[in-house]
Amino acid sequence: MKLKNLLVIFLFSLSSFVTSAQNKQLTYPRGYFLFPINPNQQNYLAGGMGDLRADHFHAGIDIKTQGREGLPVYATGDGYISEVRVQTNGYGNVIFMTHPNGFISVYGHLKTFAEPLASYIKKKRIENQTFEIKLTLKPNEFEVARGQVIGTSGNTGGSAGPHLHFEIRDTRNIILNPLNFGFTEIKDDLPPIFQQIIIKTLEIGSRINGEFGKKLFYPQKTADKTYQISQAITANGKFGLELLAVDKMNGTNNSNGISCVELLVDGNETYYSHLEQYSNEISHDINVHNDYAIEQTQGYRFQKLFQDDGNDELNIYKPIVSRGKININDGNTHQVTIRIWDAYENKATLNFIIKGEKTESSKTISPSKQPTVIKHQIEDNTLLIKATNLKTINSVATLKFAKSTIDLPISYAKNNEATYLWDLKKGLPDSILIDGTTKATNLKKIVIPAEQTNFETDGLSLNFEYNTLYDTLYLQTVQMANTLIIGEPTVPLRNKFDIEYQPSIPILLPDKTSVYYLSKRERTFLKTQFKQNKLSFSSKKLGKFEILTDTLPPKASIIRKTPDVFMARISDNLSGIKNFKAFINDQYILTDYDAKSSTLWSVKSDSTQKLYGKLKLVLEDNQGNLSAFETTIDSLKTSTLPVKINTKSKRKNESKSRRQSPQLRAKRPKRKHR
Repeated sequence: MKLKNLLVIFLFSLSSFVTSAQNKQLTYPRGYFLFPINPNQQNYLAGGMGDLRADHFHAGIDIKTQGREGLPVYATGDGYISEVRVQTNGYGNVIFMTHPNGFISVYGHLKTFAEPLASYIKKKRIENQTFEIKLTLKPNEFEVARGQVIGTSGNTGGSAGPHLHFEIRDTRNIILNPLNFGFTEIKDDLPPIFQQIIIKTLEIGSRINGEFGKKLFYPQKTADKTYQISQAITANGKFGLELLAVDKMNGTNNSNGISCVELLVDGNETYYSHLEQYSNEISHDINVHNDYAIEQTQGYRFQKLFQDDGNDELNIYKPIVSRGKININDGNTHQVTIRIWDAYENKATLNFIIKGEKTESSKTISPSKQPTVIKHQIEDNTLLIKATNLKTINSVATLKFAKSTIDLPISYAKNNEATYLWDLKKGLPDSILIDGTTKATNLKKIVIPAEQTNFETDGLSLNFEYNTLYDTLYLQTVQMANTLIIGEPTVPLRNKFDIEYQPSIPILLPDKTSVYYLSKRERTFLKTQFKQNKLSFSSKKLGKFEILTDTLPPKASIIRKTPDVFMARISDNLSGIKNFKAFINDQYILTDYDAKSSTLWSVKSDSTQKLYGKLKLVLEDNQGNLSAFETTIDSLKTSTLPVKINTKSKRKNESKSRRQSPQLRAKRPKRKHR
């Protein structure tokens, strides 16, 4: 196939900021690309470019496929297939296609690949005896014409339902919004919707309605279809805004993300972001673009309307000196306007008033005979202490340091709860004493970003590289038998840090013992080395870790076996499935796997292959426990009933393992929207 040449020049213009919702004006070859599903018919989206997802911005768009699999997927333009992958998670079965103009299109979660690509991938997987594979292809191997069927839509990988994930990337492999290429198959004249606004203090002396921290407001839609906040808002000092908003599209109930946000204070542009393009390598920086603490504790994804400290690599912001941070230290009334757009430049506007006022709150409470209760948390650089049931009207909080103490007066009181504030840049207190009640802070060290830092204490050694942190970390550690707490899970990390730990309890089976990260819903296996009575591992998250022993091998049950196909459900109690292989009469048989249903099934090398004889299924978990399951497939009979099979494993250490740590039921991998 003769490949066409098309020169595409990207023009960046900042002169059109006033009249357009685009902060970087790019020229796109509109009409050059074909819509990959049901072209020239109305289509609908399940997800948009830049939607806020866990640990990443959503790349490209998710095209609905009528709730089913198997729709033909068409090449969006002339080109060649440059990369294919078969993955357990992520994009699942995915094709990358390079076009003559340098653009790259991506098609994810495919059910099947079209021939002859399908046979080529199958051949390579059989040669490597693997389910997962990544293949880089040469320009002349698989040339494709615009409109050629390259596969069928599916639900593979981390997909939460049948759809086609579709991306377009530029010559620098920067992800672009496909909707800017002029596809008429998607209709949208609905504006985005404001849901909630947070106003957050950014300095220890700042107050919103007389308080430190975050205040939540609910915008209301008015008769002129704009939004307003009716509650009175007073502010003093430096603060920032956070936004929860969604976009709707014609013909679908899905809630997608917004494309563009502009913040104006007294008519002056204070913040501007636009998710028209971004580099996939820094997609993880969504954790500093969003309020990570709220996402981890409540599940809501508020995006900050200011560039927080450490948010310096995302290129989605207009450079503004204030970086979106608002400073009010007068008695004047200030007009705040937030404008949000979707990819089709449908706009919604929110207007509200903030009065600059230093509200004086009460600094006394009513004494109580109940036991004093102390709670504390870290907000940026401030230790926020709240106490109830104080014994006097103005009890002080005594901060105890290694060689000194400091008394803090009540900063303000509300609902008979006293609030105390301490600037952590001035030092890390070991504990808080209020009216005879002591609360440990577990604060150990200030870790500075852009510096390599080591910390050692009581058998625990931590190493933070120069690029580990977004912002200053006020490190807290707690050690309890087989549990270890390092920092707060509400603090995001840019990269992993290294841990070396010698637990206080003996490790009876070191080759079967690893560290697991504990979240609210699951335990995540972390690759762990055991050397000189110490466990060494790395983590991309702060929080709680647990040492667990896994001696139980994976399990399997055959749910179907015929000369044409066999299927099995596989599971593991703790560390998770690492490898699986199937053999018939000692010959390797390729298998596919769906982690969402924990189902494995055979893939014939060609239509003539018959699957009968001695079937052997070998499973390995992440802790190295092996299982071998054997049964027979009769050449004439079929079976769809579970088959009782033997497990080749060592059971003698099982009782020791159960005494050392609780065994947990297997948990399926957490689904990640892509």
